[in-house]
Amino acid sequence: DSIAYGLMFERFLNPERVSMPDIDVDFADDRRHLVIEYLTRKYGRDHVCQIITYNTLAAKAAVRDCGRALGMSYSEVDAVARLIPQRLKITIKDALEAPDGEGLLKLYNSDEKVRTLIDTAMSIEGMPRNISTHAAGVVITKDTVDSYVPLATNGDAVLTQYDMDAVSKLGLVKFDLLGIKYLTIIDNTVEQIKREIPDFDVYSVPVDCDEVYKMITAGDSEGLFQLESAGMRKLLTQLKPNCIEDIIAAIALYRPGPMDSIPKYLENRADPEKISYSTPLLKDILDITNGVVVYQEQVMEIFRTVAGYTYGKADIVRRLMSKKKSEEMEEHRGIFVKGALERGMTESDANELFDNLAGFAKYAFNKSHAASYAFLTYRTAYLKCKFFPEYMASLLTSELGNFSKTSWYITHCQRNGINVLPPDVNESGKYFSVVKKDGKKAMIRFGLFAVKNVGSAFVDNIIIERSRAPFTGFDDFVHRMAKYDSNKKQMEFLIKCGAFDSFGIYRSRLLAVYEEMLDAELDVKRRNITGQMDMFDVSDNVNIVKTNYTYPEIPEFSLKDMLNFEKEASGLYFSGHLLDNFSKNIKDIKPVEISDIVSSFENDNGKYTEKQHVALCGIITRRINKNTKKGDMMAFITLEDRFSEIEAVIFPKVLNSSGAYLLPDTAVVVYGDLSFDEEGVKILASSVLKLREDSEYTPEPKTEKKTDKKTMYVKLPDFEGEVYKRAVSLISIYEADNSVYEVVIYSEKDKKYNRANIKITPTKLLVHTLEDLIGKGNVIFK
Repeated sequence: DSIAYGLMFERFLNPERVSMPDIDVDFADDRRHLVIEYLTRKYGRDHVCQIITYNTLAAKAAVRDCGRALGMSYSEVDAVARLIPQRLKITIKDALEAPDGEGLLKLYNSDEKVRTLIDTAMSIEGMPRNISTHAAGVVITKDTVDSYVPLATNGDAVLTQYDMDAVSKLGLVKFDLLGIKYLTIIDNTVEQIKREIPDFDVYSVPVDCDEVYKMITAGDSEGLFQLESAGMRKLLTQLKPNCIEDIIAAIALYRPGPMDSIPKYLENRADPEKISYSTPLLKDILDITNGVVVYQEQVMEIFRTVAGYTYGKADIVRRLMSKKKSEEMEEHRGIFVKGALERGMTESDANELFDNLAGFAKYAFNKSHAASYAFLTYRTAYLKCKFFPEYMASLLTSELGNFSKTSWYITHCQRNGINVLPPDVNESGKYFSVVKKDGKKAMIRFGLFAVKNVGSAFVDNIIIERSRAPFTGFDDFVHRMAKYDSNKKQMEFLIKCGAFDSFGIYRSRLLAVYEEMLDAELDVKRRNITGQMDMFDVSDNVNIVKTNYTYPEIPEFSLKDMLNFEKEASGLYFSGHLLDNFSKNIKDIKPVEISDIVSSFENDNGKYTEKQHVALCGIITRRINKNTKKGDMMAFITLEDRFSEIEAVIFPKVLNSSGAYLLPDTAVVVYGDLSFDEEGVKILASSVLKLREDSEYTPEPKTEKKTDKKTMYVKLPDFEGEVYKRAVSLISIYEADNSVYEVVIYSEKDKKYNRANIKITPTKLLVHTLEDLIGKGNVIFK
C-alpha cells in the first residue's frame, strides 16, 4: 500500500503549482510511519519533512506562566485564572468584557498586583509556548527542503520552521498523512474474528442493522470512533439515528460551529412543520438536513443558488472554509448580498444568512469527509455490537500505557459480562486477545507485551516455544526460555503480575528462587557455548540442568503487596483493588468517580464545572513537595481510584493538618473545589482525611439468628496429585481470616470430603482459574 501511495504522490511534487490543494490520506496509525519511511527512502531525507505546530499561549496558560515568572504564589495566580470563563478560544480581553467576567474585571481594577499580572499576560497571549510535530502534515519537495524553508528538530523528527499556513503560501503541497488508530483497531478485530469465521469481511457488513443503531441510540458508544464523548452520546440519545445518513449528520453537527444548530435540527426533525426558509431557494438544498446547514457542500450550493456564484467561485469559498479564513470570507459579503438581492431576498435577510454561513464555515465538515468517517464509525459500532470481546481486546491493545483509558475499558468489559484475565505464559498473546475454552463464554486475556520490562522479541519467543508444547511449570519455563536471552527483570515482572499463577506456586516463593534458577540455566548455556567440560560431566549432553526445584516454605504476600506488584508490573490490578478494604467508608461518603470528572473536562459537557465542590476517594500514588514564596510547604499529590487519577493541590494550611499521612499507598478522601486549566483538571483540597478500613467499623448488633457460614466446594481427582497441589496453592492466594467462606475439597478417588482449614475471599478470577484447571462445574458455593 505504501508503495502505491508513494507512486501516487509523484504527481504532486511540483512546488511551483501554487493552486494545488492539500492531499489528505488517512492511514492506520501503525502504518503511517511506514509510509513516511517509504517516502523518505524514495525521495531522500533532504526532500521529505514533517511540519511544525506552534502551541500558542491561551488566556489561562498566559496568566499562569506570567504568575510563575513574577514570583506569585500558586493560590494567587489560580484565583485569577479561575475567573476566566471556560470557553473555546476566549482571550483575556474577551474575559474582561464578558458578562460572566465581572469578577476578573473587579479584581483587575482593585488590585495593582493582579493588574500587572493580567497586563503582562495579555502582552504574551497568543505567542508560541512550545512546538510539536503536526499530527499529519508532511511536505515533499523537488529540491532539498532547506532550499525552500528553514528547518528545526523535535526529538528525532526534522520539521519545517514554518507552520502549515506559511508552507502552503510558499507553494509547497502539504500532504496530510493522518494516522487513525481506529483503522488499526478494526484490522486487529477482524484478524481475531477470522480465527473463528475465516471468510469474515468488514467491508461487506450491512449498514442497516437495527441492533447496531439501538446500541448507538442507547448511548452505548464507549470506544466507538467519533462517538465516544459524553456530549456526542447525549446527541445520539436525542437524535435516535436509524440509518447511516443520521450518523453522517451527527458527525458533521458535533463541531463548535454547527453545534449551535443542534437544537434546531432536532426540533425540526421531530416536527417538520416547524421548518422555515428565508428564501424558497434554500428548500431543495436544506431539505435533507431538516432546514439546517450541516455540510460545506451546502454552503457552496447556497452561494451558487442564492448569490449566483459559479462553481469555481463557490470552490474558492470552500477552500476559505477549510482553511478557516474568516477574514477573507468577509470579503465576499458584498458580492453575496448583491446576488441575493437580485434573486428576491431582502438585504437584512441576506446579511443574516451570510453571517450564519460565515460563523458556521469556521468549523464545518464537508459531507464527503463526514460520510467516510461515518462508515468507519459504523464499522466500529458493528464490530462492538456483534463481536464485543474481540473489539474490546483490540481497543485495549490500542491504549497500552494509558492507565485511565485501559481501566475504563476494562470496567466497561466487566459491566458487559466479559472478564479481563491477568497475563498467563501459556495463554496470553502478545497483545490483549480473546480466549475461548470448551464452549465457555469468551474472556479477554492480558497481553504479555503489556507487562513492563518484557520486550517484544522475548514475547515472540515465548509464543514460539509454547507452540511446540505448553509450559508445564515455572522451572520448565526458566529452562526452556534460557536460550532466548531471558533476564531477571523479565522474570521478576512476569511473576509480579501473576503470569505463572496457573502453575499453583505462590508468587512469594517464585520471587525467592527465580534468580538462582535463571543463573543456573544461564551457566549451562555459557558452558555449552564455550564447550567447557569438567571431571563430573558424565555424558555429552551438558544441556542437563536441575529442574525439580524445591521452593521455600514461606507464606504468600499480603493482598496489598500483591496488588502493588501487579500495578508495578502491568499498570493494573487483577486480584482486587487497594480500595476494596475501605468499601464501607466509601459507601458512606458517596464520592464522585474521578473518571467522570476527567471526562467532563475533556469533553466540556458541563456535568462538572469550575469551583464545584466534590469529594474524591482514592489511593495516593505520588507526592511532590514545594515551597511557597513565603517559605511554607505545600504539596501536589496524585490520587487514583479504580478507574482514573487526578492531581490534588494541598495548600500549606491543609498540609499542616494532614501531611503526616499524605504518603504513597495511603487511602484518603479529598474534599475540595475543581480547577480546570490548559494543563488538565485538578482538585484544590480544602481537607484530606484517611479512609477507615472495613475492619475498623463496629459490627451492628445482631437482631436476627446467625446465618451458617458459606462454603466453597471443590471437586478434585484425589488428595495428593499434582492437580490437588496446584488447586490448593491457588486457593491459598485468596486466604482471608475475616471471610465467611470456608473451603471443602471432595476427592473423586476416595469419595470423601476434607476441610481445607482456611477461609477465603472468592473472586471471579479464582473461580475461572480453578475451572480452567479442574473443569467447569467442579466449583460450587453453598
